[in-house]
Amino acid sequence: MSISPKTLFIRLWIVFLIYCFGMVMVSEVSRAASYRIGDKYGGGIIFYIDVTGQHGLIAAPEDIVIRYTDLWNKSPWAGVYRWSTGQEETVNNSDYAMQILSDTRPELGQGRANTAKILAKYPAATYPRSAAAMVRAYRGGGFSDWFLPSKDELNQLYINRALCGSFAGDYYWSSSEMTSDTAWYQYFSDGYQGGGTKSYYSRVRAVRAF
Repeated sequence: MSISPKTLFIRLWIVFLIYCFGMVMVSEVSRAASYRIGDKYGGGIIFYIDVTGQHGLIAAPEDIVIRYTDLWNKSPWAGVYRWSTGQEETVNNSDYAMQILSDTRPELGQGRANTAKILAKYPAATYPRSAAAMVRAYRGGGFSDWFLPSKDELNQLYINRALCGSFAGDYYWSSSEMTSDTAWYQYFSDGYQGGGTKSYYSRVRAVRAF
């Protein structure tokens, strides 16, 4: 039985579409399989990959080091930043340093939301040298979606620090609060995590998700 040219064309077109779809799937699987911790990607270096193998976290290859004068004590600083502000609690002031925010969480996947909450309370336009403001302003690789890692994200960064550029043996801020007075930090000399007073100065390393 002969096949009409129209039917043959439709069948060939279907075969072509199936082939193209298969190639796309193979390409996506290959790309996902190619992600490795320590690889340069997305403006930085991959330091965490989730269970799907297709998503994870990227660290900037260096700390953010800016020389500036603190708004509150008028002293010069470079490469270390307050979590909030240097303003002490005084009557009728709602923007002092030690004040609880809205549910900043410690888990993996929470750093971006935490950073947004910090900046909602301490806007970058008013507090341009806070830890959160510094990572939000970072433009490594041409990307603008960098954030301050959560407590658990920061710990993953510490675990894979040798693959992600040089780190100081110093304190690094997370975006997770411990109390109204303190936020979680990690000491990169030994991995200790604790609570630092929000008006103190620590280093920051910007991260982003993929």
